[in-house]
Amino acid sequence: MNRTEAPKIKLIEQVTLPEFKLLHLDNGVPLYIINAGEQDVVKLELMFKAGKWFEKKNLVADYTNRMLREGTTKHSAKAIADKFDFYGANINTGVGYETGGAVLYSLTKQIDHLLELLVEIFTESTFPDKEFETIISNKKQKFAVDLKKNEFLANRNFVNALYGQSHPYGRVTELENFDQMTTADFKAFFKQYYHADNLTIILSGRFDEQLIKKINDSFGIKNWSGKKADENITHTIEPAKELILHTEKADSVQSAIVLGNLSINKKHPDFLKLSVLNTVFGGYFGSRLMSNIREEKGYTYGIYSSFVSYPHGGFIEIASEVGKEVREATLNEIKHEISQLRTELIDEEELQIVKNYMSGRILRSIDGPMKFSETLKGLILYNQDVSYIHQLLKTVREVSSNELLELANKYLDYEKMYKITVG
Repeated sequence: MNRTEAPKIKLIEQVTLPEFKLLHLDNGVPLYIINAGEQDVVKLELMFKAGKWFEKKNLVADYTNRMLREGTTKHSAKAIADKFDFYGANINTGVGYETGGAVLYSLTKQIDHLLELLVEIFTESTFPDKEFETIISNKKQKFAVDLKKNEFLANRNFVNALYGQSHPYGRVTELENFDQMTTADFKAFFKQYYHADNLTIILSGRFDEQLIKKINDSFGIKNWSGKKADENITHTIEPAKELILHTEKADSVQSAIVLGNLSINKKHPDFLKLSVLNTVFGGYFGSRLMSNIREEKGYTYGIYSSFVSYPHGGFIEIASEVGKEVREATLNEIKHEISQLRTELIDEEELQIVKNYMSGRILRSIDGPMKFSETLKGLILYNQDVSYIHQLLKTVREVSSNELLELANKYLDYEKMYKITVG
């Protein structure tokens, strides 16, 4: 072995995915199980079709979910928190645009003590007024602080410009929205969307068959049902007419910049190749945007680009914070990098580095049962199967510079992008 020579790098030809099964509880709830790993820990994720896509009043989906741990018919908020702490478990609730729910991490031997409480949270929450008033008061104060931050303002102005206030992806919150909600709104949303007919469960970690039976006994109850969420709900996109929007803040020393436009999501056949192009452009620390605007020019600590995908749409986003005096220069450099991708082939050495990086990232996304559960969740949201992972790896391995040049001309157009700046 010659230790003066670095080992040759080989692209990953194929990956072996963790095994998983799809079962159904007695009431029809899909249960995905990934039984693997070396540690006696489990992750139990509950996903309800209860995201912002389905709300009729701004913030209701968020705060219905946020209030789930604030009290049930049998336990107070403190009692709920104390029980999870006592058994060394961690529960996180959260809402996206499509789903709302919770993720529970627990030692395998302790989860028996928590399943009953978890069911109680999702079937008997009471949404007490006192806790709601405290939460809203705190959130309003934090929101008022956020409204003074350049990055926060730039991001909200950007999505609002793309989609408009009538669309969940573009709807921005105003301070008065906090006072327009009531616990009655939460109870109605909870009853409509948090039930077995809208639920999917992913169980990952190391466990025995008895745990599957206990989950069925807990969440497979047949009298816990309702009307399925309407998959055909649509929302109107109302993009802003002006592509350039600047918010001046005289006391700021920095400007937040966000650029982009509506684009495709991961259901589109171009998306996989486009993910390679984006990685070259601004998708990792060695990207062209970082090399130019951070390393060479010193305008920023960080800049990135991404093709953001949601089940009902997608967009490209380029974002950074820079000194006010170099704001225009930064925009010019972004324009320059886009022009380069549209007119010149990517060098094979640069492309190889990106392919190696992306191959490693794919491996990390399936490394262990809990990591793989996140990947599986993304596939479920788009009604895709695990062949998508193999196709992504194949695309990364085989995509050419000529194909990426064509995609750059198809999807990267600086002149059509919204340019949102604050500061």
